[in-house]
Amino acid sequence: MKTYYVNGKFVPENKAVIPVDDLAVLRGFGVCDLLRTYNGKPYFFDEHIKRIENSAKEIGLALPCPGNEIKEIALKTLEQNRDIHEANIRIIITGGSSPDFLTPQGNSRLLVLISPIPELPEKWYKNGIKVITIASERNVPDAKSISYIPATIALKKAKKQNAAEALYIDRNNFVQEGTTSNLFAFINNRLVTPEKNVLKGITRNVILSITQKIFETELRQIHIDELLKADEIFITGTNKGIVPVVQINETLIGSGKPGKMTKKTIEALDKQTQQ
Repeated sequence: MKTYYVNGKFVPENKAVIPVDDLAVLRGFGVCDLLRTYNGKPYFFDEHIKRIENSAKEIGLALPCPGNEIKEIALKTLEQNRDIHEANIRIIITGGSSPDFLTPQGNSRLLVLISPIPELPEKWYKNGIKVITIASERNVPDAKSISYIPATIALKKAKKQNAAEALYIDRNNFVQEGTTSNLFAFINNRLVTPEKNVLKGITRNVILSITQKIFETELRQIHIDELLKADEIFITGTNKGIVPVVQINETLIGSGKPGKMTKKTIEALDKQTQQ
């Protein structure tokens, strides 16, 4: 049985609870972050801690303790789950209990959940995936919020259309990101990724640091019409790594198969994670 950290205590997963008057329950007010281990060691831990600190700042949520203490608690929670070879580390800061069920009182709670990394279908990486587009925009793009209602709705629609992910499109038809992923496209032999109004993923940042030595890169908006004509497309995320996209809605991308530049990027990321 897994062990979780819940607001000061290590508890078995079946006894991990928070009060019903917590604003995370009542209002979906809180932030989270997800990182994973490689060879048993947390990957880009400090960057994830900085992001959860920034997410809390963006929505005006007081942290229950400093970032370095959150990191130490997360490491101790990981240590409590030694039987998990490669793990996801999910850090959650809740809004805390509120007597009027609305107003934050500065009593946020810290939760750390450890779980095995889920196995994604091998065919995603071999054959690529289909994604759909959804008209939606994040309210606070720079905050990784616990509120996932738009993402849940979008993924349900994606599943009905045999797609693995949904991409958000803003009111001006610029593509932003996926529900749980960042977007990259090879356009005229340049690697392009949206920069405005997106949650800048840690994996996204790693890929940019790697690919800037391999390809010409551009951080800019991508109109849906331009994206549909891209040579290659892929999405990225903590658990996903790099996943080739070969179809958007009913449009095939490039040859309809994972492209050479995407494969080269995957190889570069693999080398980086093994260091």
